[in-house]
Amino acid sequence: MKELYSFTVTREIKKTVPTLRKNKKGETVESKKTVKNKVSNRIIFQKPNFSDIEDAEFFYGQKYNEFINAGFLTKGMLSKKIGDMGGSSSKLMEEIVNKAIIDNIDSAKVIEFYEGRDDLEEEQKEKLQKAKDLFISTRKTVNEFENSYRDQFTQTADAKAEQKIIEWFIFNFSYYEEESDKGEKEIFPLFAGDTYEQKRLTYLDLCEDIENMENKSLVTEKILFDESFNKLAMVVNIWYAKLADNQEEIDEKLNEIFADE
Repeated sequence: MKELYSFTVTREIKKTVPTLRKNKKGETVESKKTVKNKVSNRIIFQKPNFSDIEDAEFFYGQKYNEFINAGFLTKGMLSKKIGDMGGSSSKLMEEIVNKAIIDNIDSAKVIEFYEGRDDLEEEQKEKLQKAKDLFISTRKTVNEFENSYRDQFTQTADAKAEQKIIEWFIFNFSYYEEESDKGEKEIFPLFAGDTYEQKRLTYLDLCEDIENMENKSLVTEKILFDESFNKLAMVVNIWYAKLADNQEEIDEKLNEIFADE
């Protein structure tokens, strides 16, 4: 197996072990007790090969068509619809955002130039404060526009199909490494099943609380799933977007993009 990325998850397990204790008569007898141990499992994302990527793109096309047939707009169709409905107001909003971006850049330069200096004159202090206020307000304007834009386009056929292809990669290429009592390491799929549909049923089961799971034998996978799925999603998104192609590059992007989360 050619690995793209791996990381370690630590979980706690309970184990019944034999022990010796003294009874009321002072005799040594064999008994059992439950102990808690911490076990580390390596989570592995296998690197898809060219053929795998072709299969994924075919899957994407199927899902894209399904969403189109279900009535979802494409990004292009939604952009045109927003432009037609917005008219002059849409152009005005674009002008406001573009000005906010320029003002944000200019205010950042002023802050960088004056911040930290002890010899500022009163006029320079006022200029610095105005730049700080402008930086905050323009950043807010840009963020609100980006969030609104992103929210609208997450409901397009393109975005929905992209979510499904990320799922496809996670379901088909995620594994965990387990060490046996003899010290031998074995690798198992994180999501049981032979097809996407079967693996997705496993995923839905793992999303449940343990007491509500249909397949109680997946307790190990459930614990590992809870501790690893979000990171797997980040890794696959970074790789699929062609931002990184190995462990070191992905770690750099994870720190760069998700450092504050």
